[in-house]
Amino acid sequence: MQSSTPSDSLQAIARFIKTSRLTANITLEELAKRSGVGIATLARVEKRGVCSTDTLMRVFAALGRLDRLLAVLTPDEPGTIADLRAQHVIKPRQRARRKK
Repeated sequence: MQSSTPSDSLQAIARFIKTSRLTANITLEELAKRSGVGIATLARVEKRGVCSTDTLMRVFAALGRLDRLLAVLTPDEPGTIADLRAQHVIKPRQRARRKK
């Protein structure tokens, strides 16, 4: 699923966490114990998706989903030499040269 706004992305994270927890048949209390994150914070994360990076990593790890999160953060491998060359495009100058 591709989100169109940051708000949509946060809601997708919230749904993913809640669905993962319910699929694993884990209560909020149990997830709080496993992750070291407070129950109120977990409820807020499942509702709005807003949390710190540390909290996000702890929750994904406690749900056994950390590999999914890290897979998204792995950069794509360039396929061809043309792809590599395209990554190293020379940027145009941002200001004029000094006159002598």
